[in-house]
Amino acid sequence: MHSDVDQLERHLYWLEKKDFLWAKDYLAEEGYKLVAATMTPCQVMRASDKTVYFSTPGLWSFMCNRQGSWYRASPRNGQFMMMSEERLPEAMERFRDAELGVSDFQPDSLPTDEELAEVVASDEYQQGKPSDWEGIGLTDAVLFKTLFTVNGFWRRGDTLKEHWIGHKANHANFLAKRFTTEIDGEAVPYTLTENSRVCSSCAEFFNLASPDSRKLVRSCPGAVTFAKAPRDVYVDVQPVKGRVAQSPSEQSGQQEDLA
Repeated sequence: MHSDVDQLERHLYWLEKKDFLWAKDYLAEEGYKLVAATMTPCQVMRASDKTVYFSTPGLWSFMCNRQGSWYRASPRNGQFMMMSEERLPEAMERFRDAELGVSDFQPDSLPTDEELAEVVASDEYQQGKPSDWEGIGLTDAVLFKTLFTVNGFWRRGDTLKEHWIGHKANHANFLAKRFTTEIDGEAVPYTLTENSRVCSSCAEFFNLASPDSRKLVRSCPGAVTFAKAPRDVYVDVQPVKGRVAQSPSEQSGQQEDLA
């Protein structure tokens, strides 16, 4: 069964604080409703119609603190995230970072645990992973076991230990690009497991990992639960090419220089 956002189309925006404060007022004047994500950053995927969701920097260190390491280790650290269903007005274009849409891609088969381990051993992952990403503990094990069994992603006997290799390998493949499919002449990496073995799909949904590369991403159980993200399908994340973010004041200054 798929979620109610199978035909998902989203636009991702990243803004510095001063630009975020400006954008809140600007979008309100343009008739948009702004809603804050309150539990997890992935809740911004609930954006629909004229309702724009946003996530504050502090939310990445709340419920998903370890998972938020991908945000804190990225150039986006300290920035505000916005997501909309429709593409926002031209004045917001300089902050647009990626487009998301559901793909019909399905791999012929998924890698074995041995193949997943080889991807995890890659230099790209070992050198590119956030320092605190792999710091799992008892709290993680209990939380995952409880939540993912209740929402039906894990079987009664499943444990974090047996799924951990998938959690690591999925991020590793987006960094190392060992398993890819060709789209428009580009080798595009994809999630290597079923949803049940995915963790922190936010790192790819929100273009934190491998930000210049197109990605085919499966939702983690948390994103399906809290953000109503699509299940059993791949989300096509396409970075905006040539994006250069500018604040309203910087853009105004450039226009004056050109006058």
